[in-house]
Amino acid sequence: MDLEALGTCKAFAGLTEDELDSIVAVADRLEVPEGGEIFAEGSEGESLYVILGGAVELRRSGQVVADLGPGDFFGEMSLFNRYIRVAGAVATAEARLLGFRRQRLQPLILRHQPAAVKVVQRLGAMTVERLQRVGESLSAHVADEDPALAGALDEYRQLKQRLVAGWALAYHSIGKPGKLEIASTKPSATAADLSVAYSPGVAEPSLAIRDDVDAAYTYTGKGQLVGVVSNGTAVLGLGSIGAAAAKPVMEGKAVLFKRFADIDAFDLEIDETDPGRFVDIVVALAPTFGGINLEDIRAPECFDIEAECQRRLDIPVMHDDQHGTAIIAGAALRNALELVGKDIGEVRVAFAGAGAAGFATAKFLLVLGVAREHLVLSDADGVVYAGRGDCNYLEELAADTGARTLADAVDGADVFIGVSAGGVLRPAMLRSMAPDPIVFALANPTPEIDPALARETRPDVVMATGRSDHPNQVNNVLAFPYIFRGALDVRAREINREMKYAACEAIAALAREPVTAEAGYDGVGLAFGRRYLIPKPFDRRLLPAVAGAVAEAALRSGVARVGLHLGEYREGLRRLAHL
Repeated sequence: MDLEALGTCKAFAGLTEDELDSIVAVADRLEVPEGGEIFAEGSEGESLYVILGGAVELRRSGQVVADLGPGDFFGEMSLFNRYIRVAGAVATAEARLLGFRRQRLQPLILRHQPAAVKVVQRLGAMTVERLQRVGESLSAHVADEDPALAGALDEYRQLKQRLVAGWALAYHSIGKPGKLEIASTKPSATAADLSVAYSPGVAEPSLAIRDDVDAAYTYTGKGQLVGVVSNGTAVLGLGSIGAAAAKPVMEGKAVLFKRFADIDAFDLEIDETDPGRFVDIVVALAPTFGGINLEDIRAPECFDIEAECQRRLDIPVMHDDQHGTAIIAGAALRNALELVGKDIGEVRVAFAGAGAAGFATAKFLLVLGVAREHLVLSDADGVVYAGRGDCNYLEELAADTGARTLADAVDGADVFIGVSAGGVLRPAMLRSMAPDPIVFALANPTPEIDPALARETRPDVVMATGRSDHPNQVNNVLAFPYIFRGALDVRAREINREMKYAACEAIAALAREPVTAEAGYDGVGLAFGRRYLIPKPFDRRLLPAVAGAVAEAALRSGVARVGLHLGEYREGLRRLAHL
């Protein structure tokens, strides 16, 4: 009976009878009378519970937050870390439960017991999805001007951060540690297979490549392999944490390449902070790859490193922290300006943050048509103005202006783009902006201004952030997998300005199309407008739209080394995207 009831729980669905047996063997069976307390709010959690029969209420501060019945589970975050219960659990009808204590389940996980690994992976994914749904619901209500929920939303975000942190550590450690593995693409079951895969047969492609280096694209995975390379000097918002600590992030980048564009990627964490020696190492490793994605390298070294790698190599090289952010922000800005009826050549743009992402985005906006005299950068020292004496890369965009503070730069501006730190855009600054202000507060995890506060301050604001739990997330995954897909498929020598511009235009255009079932996700309620400026990351149409545009731009601009029929190529991309 336990097996049948346990099989109704989504976290255990699909497990074989033997796997269910192994899980039930470590469970505690509990019977709780009506009104009985299962655990108290504020107690330390140590068990996950699955309801076999009866009913359970979860209560917080005396308020019912969930009604649960047979097949439901609760208390799952206690499996991931030492966890203080944020709600109490009470049986509202005589309840039969299975309890899974952390100290009994964790040994199975550490031994990679299949059933335990599957269950924990599902529990984590389901919990994060649930947290995201609750967060989106709360955000929507706050957006609808229910100020009473603002405090609850802040409290919820803190709770979510703690819960996700515990699951993130478990996610990376359960089963086979990390997120990547090597898989063979050719048969290797027999001695005959191995004699061709390795000695003596492998000598033939090696000799062919010796005679024609481009034959590596025919006989090896080079043309489908990107190196994700970092020295760990500017990892996410964590700063210079070192090459080894950057590895989880670089592995994650490789996962995104595979998930969204079917590109194999290999992460390389190089323990070298000297820019010249770093470049030498990358160049020496380049024969392995069809392209190089530079990642999480601090400014200003990142500018010289990218430029020198591009100069010395004839494969696509891109520092995504610069150009990915620039391309997505550019697409969002083009669409935002269309919505508010402003011309890109006339708007005034103020930046908070002049590091890699901020500087590259500012330069890209000039390519899109923003007037040089209308763009002002600021950093921790204030406005970057002509004569400030920076004597570095900032001199290129130093403004001829009397503005000296961010507040000065924002006053009367049409657009604010923040790639700096949380809370730097004050409500008074937002009030000083032009009608229909466009605010891209991209700092993570805390935006330059909270979206709810921004809308309360200026109901006419058009808002984007770097967060997934708010509308209009400026997320690099909308660009880099598809840019490299298009670049690799035409064996481009570089990723040039025309290719970046084409990617930007394709992303912006896709957001203006109806979100149909073809997109591959539930887009109910989404339509081009203030809350939908750019596509969602899981939109399957991105692959043919963006990669196709990039490949076409490479062909037009003369950096492609192989030709292709664009119509057939786009159709192939549609099949790859399962459209």
